[in-house]
Amino acid sequence: MHNKLLTILLFNSIFITGCSREIPAHPMCRVNQSQSELAPAQAACLIKQDNKLLVLRHKDSDDWHIPQGKALKSISAQCTAHNVVWKNTGLNVEVGELLLTASDNTLYFACRLTDEHSQQIEELSVPEWANRNVTNVAFIDPFVLTKESFSGTIELPKIREAFISIEQPTP
Repeated sequence: MHNKLLTILLFNSIFITGCSREIPAHPMCRVNQSQSELAPAQAACLIKQDNKLLVLRHKDSDDWHIPQGKALKSISAQCTAHNVVWKNTGLNVEVGELLLTASDNTLYFACRLTDEHSQQIEELSVPEWANRNVTNVAFIDPFVLTKESFSGTIELPKIREAFISIEQPTP
């Protein structure tokens, strides 16, 4: 009986481990030191790279999405924005200034890629461990996109205005 139970446990642990996604540890939330962390809130990152905006495409539609996450009671709005980018793209960003509060109370932050490798990416593949609903991550000119290019309600004129205000990192 003991050997049979041990065999079943061993088989289950191999089967479960072999079929699971290996997810790396979450990086520490990085908020620009000049910014005070805000209370928990729904938050999003606007990431500007070579005058293009980082957007995501989900498997259930052809529409684009800006990385956005729901408020979590235990973490700041900035860390919500940071975590949603990490979970959907594998990119570790630094969250900067608050650019915009949308009419649905989503806080949009200026987020920047901080390592040289990330700053050279034009289109990236979604890591295997990332959100399984995300099928594509790309940098697109936000001025060629229309409101219909995005899923849900988006205040595109305000997003564009906030995008323009983001300073590009100097090489």
